[in-house]
Parts: sequence; structure tokens; C-alpha cells
Amino acid sequence: MAPDWAATPAEHWQPDWAALATQVVERTLQLERGERVVYLADPNECPQLFEEVRAAVLRRGGIEQATILGWSRRLAEQRTGGGSLDPEVSRLERAAHLDLMRTSDIFMWLPTSFDWPEAISTWESEWVLARWPGRGVHFHWFPDAGSPPDHPVHRELERVYERAILELDYAALAERQRRLVDAIRGRIIRVTTPGGTDVTLECPKDGWYCRNDGDQSHAKAATATAARDREEELPCGAVRLIPSEDSARGLVKLKGSISGHTWNWNGTGLDLTKLGDDLEIVFAGGRITELRSRTHQRELDQLRPSLRGDWDRVGEIVFGTNPLLETPRDAKMPAYWAFGDGGFRIHLGHNWESGGHYDSDLYVNLFFMTTTITVQGGDTIVRDGRLLVQ
Repeated sequence: MAPDWAATPAEHWQPDWAALATQVVERTLQLERGERVVYLADPNECPQLFEEVRAAVLRRGGIEQATILGWSRRLAEQRTGGGSLDPEVSRLERAAHLDLMRTSDIFMWLPTSFDWPEAISTWESEWVLARWPGRGVHFHWFPDAGSPPDHPVHRELERVYERAILELDYAALAERQRRLVDAIRGRIIRVTTPGGTDVTLECPKDGWYCRNDGDQSHAKAATATAARDREEELPCGAVRLIPSEDSARGLVKLKGSISGHTWNWNGTGLDLTKLGDDLEIVFAGGRITELRSRTHQRELDQLRPSLRGDWDRVGEIVFGTNPLLETPRDAKMPAYWAFGDGGFRIHLGHNWESGGHYDSDLYVNLFFMTTTITVQGGDTIVRDGRLLVQ
């Protein structure tokens, strides 16, 4: 049976902001009386949600410590002078924000604009979380990247997000993620796609596995071993790990779309908008050994000397497990970083956010939605973009 909202015309439907706020504050964070909260918010993005979250915090006896506002385009340009932020100003800002966070217990990153990079200061969560013992939530209400602002896909995606948060069986998801980790821990996996990608990776026996299951209670945060363990994404669904250092072997082949949609990567340092229609990335011994293209080889050869540090490493891989986080047919990007059922992501470059030691100015996520993933000597765990682990 279709959900109730499916019968509501898009122009009249509104997200249930109060219910979403309750999920964030009472169920995910399980905020305790007296805990101090710092928000990162943009008053122009989902203001109803910000109001409801503040109300939910007050109902629980929480303390509003501070609100960090996102940058408008005008202020961002004034702040950076139309270029990059001055390194000394950046250092001072980071230090000041860390000092602020050290006076708090909880950090909430509520919806901010992703239309331009300068809309936020990126260190408020990742850099700070690595140096601060608190816990946080990323509640991103992403539009569909690449679609025009007035396209109906954005409204459809909001409905998907709401359902994937409010109707999810969180206990079942947590158990599914546990079973997935058990199936891959200490094993070699082979990842193939209809487009020609064929890569093997080793999932370390004693490595770090992050299960984004919608729980960021004080008790769970106390067991964290990396910054990501203390920041919960909503909608949830990711299982993350850093593959064994020298294990990546094989070929990632990009030809036209990557995942079955038309814009299915993000990051910096390697512009796949231009190069991703014809690119082969060859791995051996855990490193990228070749960047090949019939049509872009000259550009790749010119680009490669400029890539710094651990650009040639697989910094992280991510499995999607949320059965309700379905990508709309007309979307250009997989819904919410491919955290939906059977989504798979290969991250290239730095991985310090996940507790790794790779450092690079390259940061690229490749999203795949049609993979088949098998465990060496074991079962198929993803077939044609569907997670078989239940």
C-alpha cells in the first residue's frame, strides 16, 4: 500500500518537521537534561525544522549554547574576497570554533546550502570532532544535485527522505548492518558492474567499521574509535570501512554515467563532469597505477603531476543499507550519498575523517548503484544493486 503522503499533491505536501525533530533529538541523540547544544544552521534553509528542533531540545531540558550561521553568498564572497579564505584567518576561525565546541556536549548540523562551497566552514564537524569528545548529527536535506531548482524531483526526494527517517525500522537496520559487517570482516570482496568495473578489496579483520544506524546516544558515542563514530547521518544507512592498505586491485571503468544516473560523483581534484564519460582507473597493490582514456588522455597526463599526497589510494568504501532510501527515477544523483539499499561508494584520497592517515587535496566519491559484490570463498552479498544481507 502506498504511504499516505503519496496521495497528497506535491504542491500541498509539507514535511512533518515536528516528527523529524523528535527523531533527531529524542531518538537519535537521546538528548539528556542539561546537555549543551551548538547548532550549525542557515535561517533560509528549512527554517521550520530549526524551530521544531529547538522546541524539542527545550522539551528535553537541553541548553542552547550557541548557533553558528551558514554563510550567504554575499557574506561568503566578502569573507573570502572572492577567492579562498586567508590561511591565518582560517586557522583562527578553526581554533575559535573548537574552543566553542569544547563548551558543549552536542553538535547539530542542520540543513545548509550546498550550492557553493563557501556556504559553510567545513571544519565544524570533521576537524572539530576529531579533537572534541562530544557527539553530533548531520541532518542534511539535500536537493538533487544537478537538477534545476524548480524541478519536481526535489519535492519527490524530500518525500523519500521523510519516509526513510520516520518509517524506518531502526532495530532491523542495526541488525542488518551487523550481519553485513560479519559477512565481510576479514574477507576479500570483488566488486563488479555492468559497465566494466572489476575491483577486489580486502576488508580488514581488525579494522574500523562504522555502522550508521540512527543511534547517536551518549552510550554509543562513548564507544567511538573515530570521529565518524560520533556523528550520525540522517537519513542513516551507511556502513563504512577503510580497506586494507595494499589490497585494491583491478579496474574502475567510467563510461557515461557511473551508477545509472547522470551525475553520480562529488568531490574535488578530479573533474569527472569532464573526464568521467571515458575514464579507466587501474589499481595494483593498493594504489592507482594508471589513469587511462581514449578521449581525455592528454588532459589526464597534464593533471596527474598536480595531484598531491595520497590521491592514489582508496580512502574508504561505503555500503548502503537503508531499504526506504530509494532514488527517484528522474534524479541525477543517488539519494543521500547512496545510503539506500545496495548502494556502494568508493572514496579516493584523504580519509582522516574516518580515522585514516591518508592526506591529499583529492577528495572524490564514486557512487555505484548497480554493483554485484561477492565475498571470496563465500556468498554474493549484493546482486545488481540489491543488498542480499537481511
